[in-house]
Amino acid sequence: MKLSRSLPLGILAALALPAAASAHPGVFTVTQTYRVASNTTCQWPDTTPGTCLATRTQYAVANDGYALSFTESNGVNGSGLLNYRAMAGTWRNTMSAEDKRAYGPAQTDLQAHATCAGIGLDDSASILGWQTAIPADPFFNYVPWQSTSAGIGDVPAEWIAPVKAETGVDLTGMTAAQAEAACIGKSGVYRAADTSAAITGEQIADATRPLQSQITQLQTGIASLTTAKAAVDAQLAAALAPKPRALTLKLSAKKFDQGVAMVTGEPNTAVTVKALLSSANAKKLKIARTISSKSVKIDATGAALVDLGLTKKAAKAIDKHLPQLKVTVEAAAGTAKQTATGTLTR
Repeated sequence: MKLSRSLPLGILAALALPAAASAHPGVFTVTQTYRVASNTTCQWPDTTPGTCLATRTQYAVANDGYALSFTESNGVNGSGLLNYRAMAGTWRNTMSAEDKRAYGPAQTDLQAHATCAGIGLDDSASILGWQTAIPADPFFNYVPWQSTSAGIGDVPAEWIAPVKAETGVDLTGMTAAQAEAACIGKSGVYRAADTSAAITGEQIADATRPLQSQITQLQTGIASLTTAKAAVDAQLAAALAPKPRALTLKLSAKKFDQGVAMVTGEPNTAVTVKALLSSANAKKLKIARTISSKSVKIDATGAALVDLGLTKKAAKAIDKHLPQLKVTVEAAAGTAKQTATGTLTR
């Protein structure tokens, strides 16, 4: 139901007031005409009350910045939400809380909450006792019997504790069915709240739709920019990241009787350095091709010196050979590999 089609402009204007101007309940009443649901044959101009058309009371409530509509549905007369529009502010300053609660012109039939009659909650002390937020200005002429707020600035904790103290019933977390059962269990008469509906929903949606559209566009744009920025950040980080040092190998001399190799590369990299004979020379000497093997770790400066001392078997066999042998020195770190050639003299 669109508010603009169901309530007079004066009511709309009152509901549009800022919170400070609606600090006490204002109840606006209108009479709605509707077709009797059980009669499907009546047509214009038949308006016979009770057989074709009927009326019901609707309420628009403004309280402390909240706005709701209610339709009279529980049939309870009086003992409803107090209408402070019927009590001028400066004039009511001389009234007691009880005077305001019982003031006839301020009485309405609107019950925004369920109630339980006949169990000791209908007296003035109980009704005024739970309304401690503004003790001098009671808003309700009843004690609520439900666990949830009606949505007009009311706080369940304010009535749940007094109800429990007076009746022993803790309404916390109860569904409407559970609350009704608890009331009947106390030999009370359960009265459901009048039917409520949020009357500001469509107005708020209409007012915020253009802004929401812009927000959606901005969020989409931000998401796209965030993705692009992440890609640029990754590229920049890759460009600025220090490049790993390539593995290199250099012998101390082309000819040597005791070989020394210098290995450079990424600090803390494990490297295996081997001295290898050719297959033909290894076969002639009847030894393995590997005549020296050392495992080292490149230090923090990015270098390591490796002593290519021969194995005992290789040294013995080579000493019986000709004065010099071609050797290949190989450095391997993971998949990286570097070689250098030299001549071993003995």
